[in-house]
Amino acid sequence: STSASFWSDLIVRDRDDCSSSSSDEQRTTSAALTLTADASAADDMRRTYIMQSYMLTLSSVKWLPVSKEMQHIQFPVKAREGHISCILNGPDGYKSVVITGGLQYDRGVTVIELKEGVDSHTSNWGWTRLNPMYLAQPTFVYGASLTALPSALSKEMEKDRFMKPNYRPGIIKRNVAKAIRFGGFEGGGNSGESNEVWVLTIVDYEYADDTLDQFAVWEQIETHGTFHPTARAYHSATLLHDRYLVIIGGMTSSGSCIDESMLDINTWTWLDASKLCEGEEKPRGRHGHSVVWDRRRDRLVMFGGGSGFDLLRSGTDNNEVWELKMKGIAVPQQNSSTSDRNETMWEWSKIRKDTVHHDRENLSGERRNDDVNTNLSPSESLCLGRCHNAMKIGPDCVLLMFGGGRPSTNGVIGYDLANDNFIRPNVQGPLPVPRFTGVASFLETEGYILVHGGFNSNQRRAVLDMYVLDLAPSLDRIFAGFPLDEDRQSQEAVTDEVAINDQYGANFLPQHL
Repeated sequence: STSASFWSDLIVRDRDDCSSSSSDEQRTTSAALTLTADASAADDMRRTYIMQSYMLTLSSVKWLPVSKEMQHIQFPVKAREGHISCILNGPDGYKSVVITGGLQYDRGVTVIELKEGVDSHTSNWGWTRLNPMYLAQPTFVYGASLTALPSALSKEMEKDRFMKPNYRPGIIKRNVAKAIRFGGFEGGGNSGESNEVWVLTIVDYEYADDTLDQFAVWEQIETHGTFHPTARAYHSATLLHDRYLVIIGGMTSSGSCIDESMLDINTWTWLDASKLCEGEEKPRGRHGHSVVWDRRRDRLVMFGGGSGFDLLRSGTDNNEVWELKMKGIAVPQQNSSTSDRNETMWEWSKIRKDTVHHDRENLSGERRNDDVNTNLSPSESLCLGRCHNAMKIGPDCVLLMFGGGRPSTNGVIGYDLANDNFIRPNVQGPLPVPRFTGVASFLETEGYILVHGGFNSNQRRAVLDMYVLDLAPSLDRIFAGFPLDEDRQSQEAVTDEVAINDQYGANFLPQHL
């Protein structure tokens, strides 16, 4: 209908235009917008648009604690830190949250399946624990990255294998989804850093007799070229143009690095991007930072992180914000001509050196306050600390949560990419335990973030809990995906005093943040 088409156009206009490939965008949009032309179509579209509008303004969020009984008894992923997660396209009308790895010797892959779209909260989110198949046994790692590949590319890569029509008799529907794992520590005590590339494939088959089959496969990729990237963990991995996986920063057993590298997944060839990123000032080594692709402004934006060779016993957190301007260049190139360097190379620049505001005295002795609307308090800055979680929830909006080694936080803040300012959402619901090195997965068409695990530095142990963050609580949606603890007691929020004394030590100097 005309009305449904109107709402549909608004949804597509405001959708995150760089979260996936054009083909995946079309698939996601199609899944969210496929409706019959009856009276309910326009209402479904209207509800989808309203949910998305609330989410993109980030005016308020609400924590929903998942039942402890379910987590302790039923859910297969127990307390852990340094594990990895991503969102994969599932069979028609479904998507999957994949969780695996971490600092627990568990080679299993847990797949949470949910119905795609605005009504996903009304039905149960099931899960399956898969024991992956492999030719060469995948290494045990923690602090690695797991990056989803576009659905169309995954199917094309498997057209002669799992997607082959006669692969097995009786199959009527098939789906293949893939993700790339890079790096991580293989040894205890933040040692044995890796630069291996592995691909995880999740395969779903539906048979004519209504039976289902799902399995996982790990395969190590033999990369090409003379350049080999620095082995590392707790780095960032960002997929550009459905082809180039950009690796920035990370921790090694001897310290933190920046070492920009790029993997062409069409040819599995590495490029030393560190020689192709210039700037009057470049960021120093860091780990546990985050990077988002700000396509509207043609740049990568990097948030915070920490220094040192250990998550707790060395280094400090930082709260810087940097941008890597791509200047319309899909792949930076080295050029011998000095005059042409600006046209062929990406460029680093620092957006925010010190995002923390401090009360100071002016010359007359009166107290004044730095720009509290654009800068952060010491406790808020922990959301940029090492091993925080960050995700781009809209074309102009980034959400950052948790993070910081000493102490960790349970805070939530936003960042406005259009104006390079911070956003303070109204946080509702019982606050979770402060943590870092956990996983958080953004469900775009559903308006939720799924959080699992992490490490709490006060308790000195991994966290066994799971939360859902509702990005549109004003809609008063009743969440039925998991059983919830309605009476969960809220944890205390981390204060500025704690952030100053515990994170930065007794000799805290604001100008050194």
